[in-house]
Amino acid sequence: MPLIGVIAKKKDFQSIKREMQKYNIELIEITKESLANLKNVKFEEIIFLEDISLKPKEYKYISEKILEARYLIVNGDIEINLLKQLKMQKPIKTITFGFNTKATISISSVKEDKIMVCLQREIQKIDNKIIEFQEKEIRINKADNKKIYNCLVIFIIKELHNL
Repeated sequence: MPLIGVIAKKKDFQSIKREMQKYNIELIEITKESLANLKNVKFEEIIFLEDISLKPKEYKYISEKILEARYLIVNGDIEINLLKQLKMQKPIKTITFGFNTKATISISSVKEDKIMVCLQREIQKIDNKIIEFQEKEIRINKADNKKIYNCLVIFIIKELHNL
């Protein structure tokens, strides 16, 4: 079962986790408090929905976790100071998302019952198949309309894992 680390507000994390449980994907919330307990955990992906400020020792833990992960998935609409401060020695597959036109997956339109997203670059899935440039529709309900970023994270996880 793939493990995915998520840095997000508690409500957002719980919402995404609830949705992903039906697909047998385990999400683990990464917080300042939980970081030291995650030493022996290897994540398939790490998702940044918000920034997190850490002490120097905690930076070491999170940078190790990021380097071990296969994907780094980042909200491209907010500034993640943590990532600027990390000194990455090896490249990691990064997927950005949001309204930002330079994001890997950008939102091209939002309607009451759907979001149109544009995949701006090819993405290699977990099984090494490629998701090509395209526009896709994500169906949402009215309650999800306020949590578009959560819907995008769920969409990305489902695409990467062929769900």
